Amino acid sequence: MKITKILSVIVSAVMLIPQTFSANAEGGNVVHLYEGEASAEAWTCPLTIPVPDTSIYAEGNTIAVKCDCDDPPYFVLSSNSGGEEWASLLPDGAGSDTYYYSYEAMTDAFGEDYSLLDYISIMAGNSSVTVYSIDMIMGEIPENPEDSGREHITRVVGYLPDWEYTAYGKLDFGALTHLNIAFVNPDSSGNLSCYIPDIEMKNIVNKAHSNDVKVFAALGGGGGCDGYLPLLDTPEEMADFNEKIMAYCEKFDLDGIDLDIELGSSNEVWNYYADWVSSLRVLCDERGYEMSTATAQWVAVKVSPDTFELFDFLNVMAYDNDGDESSHCDMDFTNECLKYFNVQKKVPKDKLVLGVPFYGRGYTSDGKLDWNSYVPFAELIEIDKENYNRDLYGDVAYNGAVTMAEKCDIAKNYGGIMIWELSQDAAGEYSLLALIKDKLSVAAAVAGDVNADGEFSIADAVMLEKWLLGKGELTDWQAGDLCKDSRIDVFDLCLMREKLIA
Repeated sequence: MKITKILSVIVSAVMLIPQTFSANAEGGNVVHLYEGEASAEAWTCPLTIPVPDTSIYAEGNTIAVKCDCDDPPYFVLSSNSGGEEWASLLPDGAGSDTYYYSYEAMTDAFGEDYSLLDYISIMAGNSSVTVYSIDMIMGEIPENPEDSGREHITRVVGYLPDWEYTAYGKLDFGALTHLNIAFVNPDSSGNLSCYIPDIEMKNIVNKAHSNDVKVFAALGGGGGCDGYLPLLDTPEEMADFNEKIMAYCEKFDLDGIDLDIELGSSNEVWNYYADWVSSLRVLCDERGYEMSTATAQWVAVKVSPDTFELFDFLNVMAYDNDGDESSHCDMDFTNECLKYFNVQKKVPKDKLVLGVPFYGRGYTSDGKLDWNSYVPFAELIEIDKENYNRDLYGDVAYNGAVTMAEKCDIAKNYGGIMIWELSQDAAGEYSLLALIKDKLSVAAAVAGDVNADGEFSIADAVMLEKWLLGKGELTDWQAGDLCKDSRIDVFDLCLMREKLIA
């Protein structure tokens, strides 16, 4: 995002706060650009510092801003003359209390000629911010500590619409880890139901469980959220509704719930959302249920990082982008969505499940997304088999096999793939689900083979022992789960040693 001329009106304001500047090196790879404390309210610049010798702004270096704020601050680059006079960008990396601004992102915003850079400012954005330090790191963005050392699970989450539920009869359950029933919604008394007959619901759950697939009740949906507010607006009503949600899960032997509340930021439901999620988390933990949410940037505005932390994973709806005049689901939007939740909402990568569409949308003659246009992928294949490898047919934009494979490659570094929705898939060799299964499936792990070299040996026991002491990483933690309790601890090490002796 670039800002031209706009900051000139606030330069005098930002300079009202006296600042100290230094460029002292520490440890050989860090230069302190600023030390001290500066505070500001939303949409003001709390700190403006003059730029030192621009030679430190070398390719591959990173600027780290340590601060206290609810939302990431904007990094503002300014020039008295030449180049892009003003430029602003959001961070492309984050730690627990630090935001990182890469050389590449700064170059995209300001241009490559840093000799023209005169000042760096911090703009608060949507919340107040207190800045403690600004450092130049001689190197790439450090790994987010919230991402490191975590158990990595690759999920394939598919939504099965209750109005097309018979599609489960032809579904390859072996391609999925989670099946979300869309949608289960309450009546005015909070009692949940969907269009799937009880006997068929039990058949779906049984077939899923026989293939080690978990089944969630997906609550809400694009058109099913209006009735939630009256069920949440008092503690008593919320508690009663929550018990009915649990009862529904118990009735059909479900494994969890997915909250797909798609309402604008002005809706009053967000005043109760954090308490609702927190109370559901307690009930789910008591019963061994998982809890996820389907979310998008426009949905997440009022949801704090602390609330997102309560979910086991997030299904990121990286589609229906009405800000693009050619595709509602291209790669740029994918990366934007994942970055938003990882950096701005501080969700670890392994909890971000990339949502992909099994459908296309058309565009009007003036380049606007046509919300009345909706074409399942199966129909596109029926029209022309060549559409399998395309992303555009006429004015209909979608994700064909080539792009879907690229998204799978991205998803491997995150929490997997989410699909909206399964009934829209093509059959046989043109199935996108089959492609996803092929791209994300891994060979069955050798028990105990935590270093993933294809065999179990004393090297694996050494790796596990070091990890338990906090001195290393596990390449494949699941292979080390010899106790089959979804955790790694000293009991797994004991079984590993017994296995080596035997």
